[in-house]
Amino acid sequence: MKTIPNKVTLALGVCVMLAGALLVPAGIAGAAQEQALQAVPSYVNPLSGKIEDTGNNPGLGQGMVENLVLKTPASLLVDDKGSTFITFRVGLVDQSKDFAVELLDSKGKVKEPVPYSIVAKQSDKNTEDLRIKVPSKDAVLRVSLVSIPMGREVVGFVTFAAEGEDVTAPKVEEKVDDSAISVYKNSDNDKVTGVSGADRGKLLLFLGIAAGILLVIGGVAAIVYLRNKKSHGSA
Repeated sequence: MKTIPNKVTLALGVCVMLAGALLVPAGIAGAAQEQALQAVPSYVNPLSGKIEDTGNNPGLGQGMVENLVLKTPASLLVDDKGSTFITFRVGLVDQSKDFAVELLDSKGKVKEPVPYSIVAKQSDKNTEDLRIKVPSKDAVLRVSLVSIPMGREVVGFVTFAAEGEDVTAPKVEEKVDDSAISVYKNSDNDKVTGVSGADRGKLLLFLGIAAGILLVIGGVAAIVYLRNKKSHGSA
C-alpha cells in the first residue's frame, strides 16, 4: 500500500482550510439574523412633533396608542437575501377595523403604504402579530385604524428600539405665538375696551383736557348769559 507523501497531505490540508475560510463568511451572510426589539408607540409624530389624530388630546392619546400597539413582543428579522422584516403586536383587534401602516420620510410625511401580514393571533388576549417589510430598524411608521367604539379614525406612530433599551415617547411640539399672547394680555387687562395701557393713558389725558376746555367754555357762556339777563332787567 502506497503512502501519501507528507508534502501532498500538507497541501491538501491547506486547500481544505482555505476552502473553509472562504465558505464560512458566505454561510454567515446567507443565514437569517434575528434580534429582539421593543415597539415605541407614540401619539405624537416623532419626526414633526405634531399630533395628527383628530382627537388632539395628548393626555389620553398616548395611552390609547399604547393599547393599540404593544411595546412587546417585537422582533427584527434579516433574511438570507438581506431583506428586513419587523414583527410587532397590536391590541383591541375586535374593537377596530381598517388597520393601516405607512412609512414616513425624514420630514415626517407619509412616503408610502406598507403591506402587512398577520403571522399569529392571540384570541384570548384580543391581539395579533403583524409582520412588515421595512428599509431598516430605524423605520418610522404611521399607524391608523377606525375605532368602532369611538366611531372615528385614530392615528398614532411607532418606532423600534433594542429590547430593554430605555426609551420615552416624544412630546408634542409647542410653539408660542408672541403676538397672540400680547393681544390676549391686553384684552384681559383692559377688559372690554380693547385698548392697551399706554394708549388708554393718552386717551384719558385727551378726554381730561377736552373736559377742561368744555368746562371753561361753559363757565364763560354762563357768565355772559347772566350779565345779559341782568342788564335787560335793569333796563
